[in-house]
Amino acid sequence: MIIGIGNDTEAISRVGQIVARQTKFMDSILTPAEREQALERKGKHFHEFVAGRFSAKEAFSKATGYGIGEKVHWHDIEILNEPNGRPIMQVKNFRYKTYVAITHSGDFVNTVVIIERLTILERLSLKFFPKRGVL
Repeated sequence: MIIGIGNDTEAISRVGQIVARQTKFMDSILTPAEREQALERKGKHFHEFVAGRFSAKEAFSKATGYGIGEKVHWHDIEILNEPNGRPIMQVKNFRYKTYVAITHSGDFVNTVVIIERLTILERLSLKFFPKRGVL
C-alpha cells in the first residue's frame, strides 16, 4: 500500500552554483558513497548527479512529511545507482520500501519518491533473506 508520494524539481545550474560557492555543501548533502559516484562524473553530468540526489532527498522528505533534520538527516538517505543506472534509495532505520525516479531535462532535474508499506511476506523475506531482498 502506498503511504507517501513526494516530488521535487531543482534547477541544475542553481545547485551547481551552490556547490561552487559552498565547499561543504556536498559533504553535508551526500553520503561518502554518493560523493564517490559524483566524482566519477565530469562537467554537466557531475552537476546533474548532485542536483538529482539533492532533489530526491527533498522529495523523500515531502513523501514522509518529516522534512530534513527533524527525524531524517541528509546522510540517512542514500541513493546509489545499480550497474544498469537505476537509482536505488536506502534510508537508515526506515521500515518501508522506497522507489525513486530521477530525470533531467535541460537545466532541470525532477524527482519522484514513492513510499510503500511492505506486506507481511515481504517483511519476512527481508528478515530471513536480507541479502536477497524482497521476493
